[in-house]
Amino acid sequence: MARLPIVSRNMVPEEFGEAFDELTAATGGTITGGPGSITINSPEMARRRGHLTNYLRFESTFPKPIQELAILTTARAMDCPYIWNAHAPAARREGVSDALVDAIRDKQRLPAMAADETAIVSYCREFFDHHKVDGKTFQAALDQFGSQYLVELTALMGHYAQTAFFLNAFEVELPEERTEPVLPV
Repeated sequence: MARLPIVSRNMVPEEFGEAFDELTAATGGTITGGPGSITINSPEMARRRGHLTNYLRFESTFPKPIQELAILTTARAMDCPYIWNAHAPAARREGVSDALVDAIRDKQRLPAMAADETAIVSYCREFFDHHKVDGKTFQAALDQFGSQYLVELTALMGHYAQTAFFLNAFEVELPEERTEPVLPV
């Protein structure tokens, strides 16, 4: 169980009731798992955060394999088993090689990668390891993705880092059904 109880409608101040109702309509009035089970404690913030999530995950048109690779690299950098569990299968379905997924998970030497994979993994790792990106790494990522996609990929990394903050700080448990080995942290 996470560090916070499941939020019900009667626990929400009335001024945030509309946001709570909107966010829980599809789930019968509660959210019992994942980052939403934490962010719903602040319904208006969760609603606003959801707009960015939807854009980055479902509306942006950058390639899905690169999107999933950026999310996985962020999950590994943040030592977030929940995000890893949710996105490693998606990355594999999108065509990210098993060898690359497994090497990132296990912090092993990376296999040979396509130029776009190398650019995003290097960009992510460098940022999370050093909190900045050197000129050569930045230029390689910019050359691969262009300014719009690089801005969106950077926002995606930051968004998933924030998601990892919620999941790790509040100790949200992994779902019982999972296909991936638990991320070693």
